[in-house]
Amino acid sequence: MNTDRRVAVVTGAGSGIGRAVALALAGAGWSLALAGRRAEPLAETARS
Repeated sequence: MNTDRRVAVVTGAGSGIGRAVALALAGAGWSLALAGRRAEPLAETARS
């Protein structure tokens, strides 16, 4: 079992602080599950 993998669930990932956190974690190599109310902003964050 590999315990080195880091996974985070980021709520509000479509905008604001949630988006900033998601982008920072992704830049640091984390695997992410993005959550939010609006699909298009979430998709934009995922593409970033």
